[in-house]
Amino acid sequence: MPTPQNRKLPFALRALGVFAVTLAALFLLLWGAYALPGGPVRAHLRDSARTIQQEGLYPAFFGFKLFQMDNYTDTLMLMEAASADEQDPLTAMMTNTAYNVDNFETLGDDLETYLDARDAGLTGAQAGLEPFSYARYWHGYLIWLRPLLCVIPYAGVRVVQYGVLFALLAVTLWLLRRRCGIHAAVWFALSQVLVTVFWVPHQVQYFTCFAIAYAGCVWVLAKPRRSDTLCLGLVALGVATSFCDLLVTPVLTLGLPLTCWLLQPQQRLRGGGRQCALAVGGCLSWGVGYGLCWACKWVLASLVTGQNILADALHQAEVRTAADTWHGMELTWGNILAFVYDTLQSRGLFWPLLVLCLLAVILFVGSVRSGAALRRAAPLALAAVLPLLWFAVLRTHSIQHGWFTWRDLGLTLFAGMAFLEYACDGRRILYRLQQKGKKQ
Repeated sequence: MPTPQNRKLPFALRALGVFAVTLAALFLLLWGAYALPGGPVRAHLRDSARTIQQEGLYPAFFGFKLFQMDNYTDTLMLMEAASADEQDPLTAMMTNTAYNVDNFETLGDDLETYLDARDAGLTGAQAGLEPFSYARYWHGYLIWLRPLLCVIPYAGVRVVQYGVLFALLAVTLWLLRRRCGIHAAVWFALSQVLVTVFWVPHQVQYFTCFAIAYAGCVWVLAKPRRSDTLCLGLVALGVATSFCDLLVTPVLTLGLPLTCWLLQPQQRLRGGGRQCALAVGGCLSWGVGYGLCWACKWVLASLVTGQNILADALHQAEVRTAADTWHGMELTWGNILAFVYDTLQSRGLFWPLLVLCLLAVILFVGSVRSGAALRRAAPLALAAVLPLLWFAVLRTHSIQHGWFTWRDLGLTLFAGMAFLEYACDGRRILYRLQQKGKKQ
């Protein structure tokens, strides 16, 4: 029997402690970033504004929509970095002021206009720019963006992000190969290539969730983690995601580390039902950290600024989850399904794809190793559908911003390939056909 000194605190108290420590650490780091002098930041933003003006707000590699970049959002981030010293650090980090976002076509020029105004000793509002408070988010990406802009321009920030992300990816792949086998490393690498990870560091907003997710994978794989330790880690990842992300690909920071944990031999060989329950517990832990962190910003920002940030945040949450319109179409489930059907049918793809789906189901059923193997692999299937559940809940946001939210499917590919590997064996189909032939 454990002594009182060795007895662990209840999980809820430990989770609360992890939440508080993570949020406090991030808060202090962001406060420190806002306290940096603005002069060096704006000096390096001169070149950054020209980079945005030359590239445009939405450049797309090969002219393909899913390969589209988002210089618009990154320019807002640069504007916030430039304006951070207009007020005291605490007020500034609660207000998160950018300028002239309504006329988004000229945002690159607006950044240059703002820099000219500050050089002349004016604020953005005094220069005729329209202020905009983006206070419903924490904007934690400024923790690294503002210090970097003190010494390098936006193009240099991209280089640093490439170095950091691919170092994390390399360590993740090495640890996956070591802990889970070569197949797991191949699935991970292939899934990330298919969602164009090689372009992710090009944007600050794309980089954030991938970097947090890969760091979470490294932590999970560094040594064996108990289920309660995993859940505590997911609380911290949820907090970090909510603090730094702008609702881009947040589910990656939950699903990729969770899948890496499930793929380790000591977890994979356990009963599927128990592991599914642990996976659900991990999702809830991440969700609590994510939601509470966001709610803390709404409350703190309302108290500091005197604005009703909470009401604005709740309204935006309703807009992103409830039916809205997109290109004149009301985003009800019936309209969404009809749109998908009409689009595929107009290109002659609906029936061929339906036949392929039916064949895939038949092949899957015919190649299942056994009921026991299917149950053991079930937690991986749960991880694979997390992006689909996320898309369903935030259908308005996911459809309107599908050109970047689609990268959440990297989790579906990674966990899905692992699920098929452990649940299925293509040779089972041939074996069953041979057995059927012998009986006849």
